[in-house]
Amino acid sequence: MSEGRAGGPPGSYALLHGASWLLPGGEVLVVPGFHEEWLAEHAELAAGARNVCELVLRRRWISVALFGGGYLELMVPDRRAEDVGREVRELLSRNPGAWSRALVMSMDEEGYAMLEPADVASPEALAAALAR
Repeated sequence: MSEGRAGGPPGSYALLHGASWLLPGGEVLVVPGFHEEWLAEHAELAAGARNVCELVLRRRWISVALFGGGYLELMVPDRRAEDVGREVRELLSRNPGAWSRALVMSMDEEGYAMLEPADVASPEALAAALAR
């Protein structure tokens, strides 16, 4: 378990400024610097992945990067997969004031989706937004 920015472990589906990993089920691993540096320092958790894309695809973890002004970037294994949609919706709906727009990049294909808070109102709304 990694520590949150305040020193304690981050809560389930916590959205923290900077970089982190969102694991299936909501556990959050804080990345103190860049994801690539974290991969090199945590080879046992990286499962042989050499870069963020490989780890996202192999482990089905979501790469999370929250920037100033509420801009959020998520790298997901498959933006159309039901399990990924559930994880993204949980993260975004539990942190409504922390983000204002989210870029979701799918590692299994070219393309992305730009989300706004209204897009997480329901699972159906999110699925439609992710498929755009």
